[in-house]
Amino acid sequence: MDKWLGWLWVLMSCWLAGCGGAGSDLVAGVGSGGSGVASGSVSGFGSVIVDGVEYDDASAAHLVENGNGSWVNADVKLGQRVRLVYAGSQVAQRVEVQAQLRGPVGSVVDANGRVQVLGQTVRLVTSSSDASLSSLTVLDGYTTGSGIAVGDEVEVHGAWAYDSALARYVLVATRLEKLATAADPVLLGGVVASVGSTGVRLNEVAGTLLSLPVGSSVSVGDGLRAWVARSALASSPVVVSRLAGSGTTAAELASFSAITLSGLASNYDPVARTVQIQGVTLSLPAGLSVDAAALTAGQFVSVTLSPSGTALVASALSVRTSNGGSGGKDLGRTITLKGVVRGVDWSASPVSFTLRGAPVQAAQSTLAAACLSVGSNVDVAVQVTGALAPGSSTVVATAVSCSASAALTGEVLEYQGQLSQLNLDAQTLMIQLTRGSGLIQARWDEKTYFDKRPASLPIGQKVEVEGVFDQGSALLRLTRVRQVN
Repeated sequence: MDKWLGWLWVLMSCWLAGCGGAGSDLVAGVGSGGSGVASGSVSGFGSVIVDGVEYDDASAAHLVENGNGSWVNADVKLGQRVRLVYAGSQVAQRVEVQAQLRGPVGSVVDANGRVQVLGQTVRLVTSSSDASLSSLTVLDGYTTGSGIAVGDEVEVHGAWAYDSALARYVLVATRLEKLATAADPVLLGGVVASVGSTGVRLNEVAGTLLSLPVGSSVSVGDGLRAWVARSALASSPVVVSRLAGSGTTAAELASFSAITLSGLASNYDPVARTVQIQGVTLSLPAGLSVDAAALTAGQFVSVTLSPSGTALVASALSVRTSNGGSGGKDLGRTITLKGVVRGVDWSASPVSFTLRGAPVQAAQSTLAAACLSVGSNVDVAVQVTGALAPGSSTVVATAVSCSASAALTGEVLEYQGQLSQLNLDAQTLMIQLTRGSGLIQARWDEKTYFDKRPASLPIGQKVEVEGVFDQGSALLRLTRVRQVN
């Protein structure tokens, strides 16, 4: 898909954010001031919520890296792995989407929920009682995991964890999305299992052999993402055209006041007091209290890091608990969605609508009284709390609140309608609303995500848009525009 990006903005935002290399559960002040990096999974939208912590991304660049090293605007979605650079009080400057695998499926899903993608093992999480306490896998493009077929093109996000029974690193998926077109180059990811004269082995000692670009330096245990020409997959070693890290480094701490890293614990050593998260080995100082049982079991954790020479040292560590209560941490297992919508039939049973790109289903018993009095032609601010339905992309609500009187300035609004005007020079468009009545006038800028180039959109095309009314502006500033087929 084509996406627009202002290259000047990319360079400026990278400079301002100090781009590095390869809510209630806020960990040790991360996001509370200064500048920082949060690496984890998208667990909701208000602005953007990463493992339970909300960051204001209204003016942030949302980007994904291509195999040639360029950056393009990205569509941020539930369950994606992201690296978020923020400044001040949880104000995001840059959100980088970091898929771990992108390419063809090599097997059907087995009885343990495992599937092969590009020769790497992916595990789907379909039960809230999963021992890892990982978030359920968002399946986009499939109604169940059994629909995943050999040869399907997919993009997978998640956390790498060592499986001692398989003697390999497995990608525990937070999102698996079916792609409409085949990627070239494909994207391989994982943890370096061995380094030899002929290349490096990925995820297990007999794993995929990679020939890295000249000058690359990796060590056993490092997390990486590697772009490979599709035609090179049949060779061994597989020649990597571009390499990037998938975790964080001690060097980043020189540029940021705080770094938080979330994922599944691996290779916990209680004697050496080290643990690995997403291919990053962390030291646990003697004075830091840890849940040894949870780390040994490979459960989901969120860690705040501090530097100690070239080592990364945990200054705080939180373990996700099954219910988030009794002093435990939810760490984004509960999904929160906030936005402004119209045209919802609040009298239906169940109520079904889309909020921030995620399909929502809500029983009447979960609706606040204010929702039942909202008309279909009224913009209403909605907040949904819930959980993912196993083996799907649908959020099942446990509570829904509504406010038709909320001020719209600064809120994220969603509309669906037909394109009635398009001015490429002024970068403006007009939409005749499908739900309710009226017209929406909007503008886009260098940060707006389009799934197709604006010039390719015909008048009359049905679209879904998302945007914000800035203070004093009558035009909706678009953050996302997608065609509806």
